[in-house]
Amino acid sequence: MSNKAGWRLAFLAVSLTLPSASGAAFTFSDFSNPLGLTLIGNASLTSNRLRITPAAENQVGAAWLSDRVDVQNGFTTSFQFQITNRGGYTPDWEPGVVNDGADGFTFTIQNESPTAMGLYASGIGYYGITNSLAIEFDTWNNKPSYCEPNGNHVAVQSLGAAGNHPEHCADAGGAFGNPTLGIAIPPKDLSDGTIYDVTIKYQPGLLDIYFDNMANPLLSVNVDLGNLLNLQGGRSAFIGFTSSTGGAFENHDIVNWSYSDVPEPRAMLLAGLGLLAVARWRR
Repeated sequence: MSNKAGWRLAFLAVSLTLPSASGAAFTFSDFSNPLGLTLIGNASLTSNRLRITPAAENQVGAAWLSDRVDVQNGFTTSFQFQITNRGGYTPDWEPGVVNDGADGFTFTIQNESPTAMGLYASGIGYYGITNSLAIEFDTWNNKPSYCEPNGNHVAVQSLGAAGNHPEHCADAGGAFGNPTLGIAIPPKDLSDGTIYDVTIKYQPGLLDIYFDNMANPLLSVNVDLGNLLNLQGGRSAFIGFTSSTGGAFENHDIVNWSYSDVPEPRAMLLAGLGLLAVARWRR
């Protein structure tokens, strides 16, 4: 093979490794420059943080990346959160609890709209958003109607293209079934004021959620986003956070956030071909 022909093959192979949808990779080391975010409802930027909802009664907010990203072919996203100033109404079914705080927040994937927002209070800001999957960090015990294990749990919720909601009961989804795809109890109090780390890894068929730098996932769920949701072009959706408060409240802050696509197997194969061509061209 001539040097010229080898160079052309190498260029072709490497160029085909570029992501064919969004190719998204971003990092908000803080939120001093929120370019590319859409804030909805009571969401705000406070002290270079993304405050999805403040510690006040009956708040609801959402923050979405303004452009869709490719989620179907795999991704990794990481963020730190901190929940502070919990107060307000104390549930009478948890004796001894003072200033329990509410209601938590979610990381949500949705293809409804870039301004989607759900109900406040127990809705955690995603109740009613269609075509969505929510990973909720729930800090309020909605017993008995929601069949929740306690006021400190992580769950994955989706009803596919139908309106999503946070109940965990077998009949909660009505004709659409139970929205709970998985649920786990974290080893730490989500709203104790600590800055916690979360990493979410998805490859088609499997969603892993890591909490507080645990070596193993806190929760793993078998799910294929391409089959579950109506993704734009079969691949992409909006990603972001939702939150709410009710009679009880707390600050729900995202400290930083990063996201990257996972290379497709085909792209990795083409990258290998490109390297082989480069090696042969150099001979």
